[in-house]
This record gives sequence, C-alpha cells and structure tokens, in this order.
Amino acid sequence: MIYFANIHPLRKVPGPWMSSATSLWIRWQRWHGKLSLEADKLMTKYGPIVRISPNIVILNDPEAVEKIFVRKDLHTSPTSIRALRVGGHDWTVTYPQHDVARQRRHPVMIATTTKNLKLRHQIFVTNTEAMVRNLAKSDGANSEDIVHHLRVCTLKNSQVVMGGSMVDLDPEDFPRIVGEYNFLVVWRLCLPEWLFEWLQYSPFARSRFRVKSSDKLFDMGQEICRQAAEGQTTFEEDPSIHALFTDDQAKYPTQSWSGPELGAEMAGQVLAATETTSSALAFIYYELAKNQYLQRELYKEVIAHEGYEELDSLKLLDACIKEGLRFRPPVALTGSRMVPKEGLNVLGYFLPAGTVITTQSLSMSRQRPDLFPDFDSYNPHRWLDEDNSAEKRRLLVPFGYSRVQD
Repeated sequence: MIYFANIHPLRKVPGPWMSSATSLWIRWQRWHGKLSLEADKLMTKYGPIVRISPNIVILNDPEAVEKIFVRKDLHTSPTSIRALRVGGHDWTVTYPQHDVARQRRHPVMIATTTKNLKLRHQIFVTNTEAMVRNLAKSDGANSEDIVHHLRVCTLKNSQVVMGGSMVDLDPEDFPRIVGEYNFLVVWRLCLPEWLFEWLQYSPFARSRFRVKSSDKLFDMGQEICRQAAEGQTTFEEDPSIHALFTDDQAKYPTQSWSGPELGAEMAGQVLAATETTSSALAFIYYELAKNQYLQRELYKEVIAHEGYEELDSLKLLDACIKEGLRFRPPVALTGSRMVPKEGLNVLGYFLPAGTVITTQSLSMSRQRPDLFPDFDSYNPHRWLDEDNSAEKRRLLVPFGYSRVQD
C-alpha cells in the first residue's frame, strides 16, 4: 500500500489515498453499484484525470479520450473485463487484443446496419406491440416489472439478428438468468473466484442458480447456433450475424470457430444487445412515469404520427431517448485502453506501461455545467435548444468512444 501510494509512477496522478493505495475502493463501489456516480464525484473534486485504483485512471477530457481511443495499437480491455466471460469462454469484449476484437466486431456491424435492420422491421413491431399488450393486461391494477418485459422483448428482437428468422428461443427464464448473471459479474469483479464457486454445490437455490447463470447463458448461445444451422440460409436470404460468422466465402477477414467459441459469442452478443437496451429504456420509462406533463406532451407527438416510418422526425421522442442515454448511460465504465510499453503522457502526467485508462459517458455531461447546468435532472427539452447543440451531441457517447472509432 505504501509503495502504490507514495512510490509508484502513478503517485502524482490526483485521487484519494484509498483508491491509490488499494483496489478495495473500486471493489467496494462496484459491490454497492455506485462506481459511476462516485467516480464522477472524484472528478468534480480532483479534475479530468483521477486515479481510482492502483493501476487504473479515469479520464474525462474529450480531446485526450478521443486521441487515445482512436489508436488501433492499444489493447482494448484490462484483465477485469474477463468477468464477462460466458460459460468459461471468451467473446468479443473479453479479448484484450484490439485486432481480435475488431475482426469479430466487423460482421456484427454489417448485420446491424440500418438497411439490414429494416428488413426485420415487422418482427420488431410485432414483438414490441406484444410487450405493450402484456404490460396493459392488468389495466393498471397491478405493478409490472418493466425490466422483465423489456428483456423478453429485446431477446425476441435480437435472436433473429443473431441467428436468423428461424430462431425462436423460449424467453421464460431469460430475464432471471441475465439478472443473476449481472450479480455474478459483480462477484467476479469483487471477490476471489474460489470464495463463491463452491456455492454451485450449496443448498441455497438462488446462489446455485447465480453461479450457474453463466453456463445457462452459454447454453442459450449454443441453442441459437443449433437453430441457425438448421435454417441453412445465406446472409442474402436471411441476414444474420451467425451467417456472417460462418461464411467461408466472406470477402472480409474471418476466423475459424470452434462450437464453444461460436456459442459463447452468440450468447455474449445477445447479452450486450438486450441489457444495454433494457436498462436504457427502463430508466427512460421511469423518468416519464414521474413526469405526467412530459408524458402527455410526448403522447401528443407520437399519436399525431402515422405508423412506424420516419420516427426519427419526432423531435421530442428523439430528445427523450438522447436525454435518457445522457442521464443514465446503460454502460458504467464505457471503454478501457492499456498503456503500451513505452508509456503515455496524458494531461501532463506520465502513465507507465500496463496502466488501464478508462472513461465513462456519465461524466462527459456532468462535468460540463456550462452546457448542462441541471445535469442531475432528466430534461429532454435541453436537446430541443439549438444553442451549442453540436457540442452537446459530441459529449453524448453512451456506449463509449471505442464504438464510434472501431
């Protein structure tokens, strides 16, 4: 602890003594689900670069972040990201090598272009309308778990993007599996694995389920692969990520896949698609539920629009989505890069090899009170104001700079 706080090359980077000397601070915040907001408080106190763990600094200067994250020669993730492994297997986000992750991400980007997603338009409409009907069944007599409904809907939407229109998973257990997996990831980040792995053999049913949730997700990925393979369609006939991953005639760099590798990739991609969408929409719905005036205003705009085409022309709807992604981004630390062997100079501080540089979209707006004076309020109308609109949009990076640059 004395070495990290007083002798380590990062000792000059601002930050509290506790986070500089030990990883207990970041583990504690992760355990309690407060890491993003507590890290933001540190940046308010110490500035745009803060040491939040002995070998991790969080960076909030947009120019510096862009300069680092645009580089293709830096590893994309620290070892801790391996907490997101599925069934004991790696998938795109758990590979530290940028070139490996980029090669895997390329087919996903092709399959999810606006053009290809529009081919699934009617499926998305059908699934969304089914969710709305299910929510309305009690006619307000009972409370509803909106996250549960969103997870089911996003699974139904993402499964066809992943494996094609023939894929039809049973969504009954999916919300619970994903919910417990999220807690498992926190356990992996905060505790030594031996401390909780034995729980899969314990008499406590919930603990057993939680530890096994990673394997259950992996089984789901394997099932997507099985159903997609049975469909035997080409990408042109039925655009899907599975078709691109397994296309041996592809004109872009590809890799050979083992069965477990492909299953883990399918499960990981579904997890990423469903959880980011579900959590973002849940926060937006919650804020709308608290503001009936805004509800009525948004309802008027939506009801006056015919059908589902050209929805991006609905300015208030667009503003509500933007504000939700700004106010409570669906991803906490939205990207990481490893400092190379020669080190890096960032904002006047030398960062030695192996240092993890991370950033979070939450703080991009919160640390700019000149542009977002009421940053701690959900206020969609700020996006309808043309003043400094380009700069405000530049600071809206809910999924991290790496998604834009890769």
